Amino acid sequence: MNKKRLMILASSGRPFREYHFAAMSAVADLILVDTRELTWQKPYLGGHRHADPHDRAAVSRIVAEERPDGLVTYDDALVETVAEVAREHGLPHTDPAAVRLCKDKAALRARLTDAGLGPVRFAVVQTEEEALSAAADIGWPVVLKPRDLGGSVGVVRVDDAAQLREHYNTAAGLRDRYGDPSGPAGLLVEEYLDGPEFSVDSLTWQGKTRPLFVAEKRLGPAPYFEEVGHVVPASPRPEFDEALDLVVAAHKAARLDNLVTHTEFRLTGKGPRIIEINVRLGGDLIPHLGLLATGIDLSAATAQVALGEVPDLTPDRSVTAAVTMLYPPHDMTFRRLRPTVDTAELVGLRLLGPTVPPGSELRLPPAGFRSRAGFAVVTGDSRAECLARLDAVAASVVIEGEALPTPV
Repeated sequence: MNKKRLMILASSGRPFREYHFAAMSAVADLILVDTRELTWQKPYLGGHRHADPHDRAAVSRIVAEERPDGLVTYDDALVETVAEVAREHGLPHTDPAAVRLCKDKAALRARLTDAGLGPVRFAVVQTEEEALSAAADIGWPVVLKPRDLGGSVGVVRVDDAAQLREHYNTAAGLRDRYGDPSGPAGLLVEEYLDGPEFSVDSLTWQGKTRPLFVAEKRLGPAPYFEEVGHVVPASPRPEFDEALDLVVAAHKAARLDNLVTHTEFRLTGKGPRIIEINVRLGGDLIPHLGLLATGIDLSAATAQVALGEVPDLTPDRSVTAAVTMLYPPHDMTFRRLRPTVDTAELVGLRLLGPTVPPGSELRLPPAGFRSRAGFAVVTGDSRAECLARLDAVAASVVIEGEALPTPV
């Protein structure tokens, strides 16, 4: 029987995305819409249309011509386009209004507050003075963040007015640089949520949300919230039942259906609180960790849902998997990531490699964000074993490059 045809918008970087293509191509014939030169993508494709996936009209024309059975993306900037175009052409889809709601952190905050689901004090601000006033009303410390960016870019904790003045322009500048010009303007000021942070990857199918695996986040140095690693599954906690009930209720309140999501939450002294709901596959290889740990292939399930098929969510194992991001010791022009031992000696190592090509400039926060030189994935029988194995990998890798001058 011939496979269905699934159109995918954008391909981005290979290290963190190839496994999606491998899994989805086993489910359907993939048609890629992208302007990038095809290299690693070729073995997984049944077709390619050279077009800007951010051009909604062009995507709609291509869908009309190719007549795929489904439309999908893992790119956060394209989830609205996928929902809108899929609805326009009668393909399986998520309500575009629900997607837009989750793309706007302030709008989602308001919806959850109205529904009585873990309220968090917040304000939308357009100027530094508005931010100072909002922070004083909410109470220090607060978190300052762009409304529509991902990956914790520009997100910073500020403890007083001096720190807010120090960081405001950076957050606003990052929003202007990376945000959608037509997206929600302004920054979000919200109360700081204490407690450990986690994420949960879920799949909602025909109105039922099923949380699949919880990941423990490992964050970089304060005051930033850059994610430097993840462990799946997180060590069991009694608060998880309440947190996952909150996640399911939040999906219902946001009217999300027929999609995979990546929700971030904290276990605070006041109970669990949702940070955000991302209406896409999680990044940082978290779905791959879920596959290694449970056997559930969320990339394949995403393709099945996009095609209107019942997703296979059958677990077949129970181990622990973890990823760590390898950062340069200082701002540098990256040259190479060099293991100092035979990688066969690194027990449990599943993946190790660079994330950027030689010649890339890597600047650490606040001058730069997500400036990873490489990554490593390991598996083990427990969280402790995985973390020990990641430490062994990190100690066995040298990141080489030329130091960059300190920005003025």
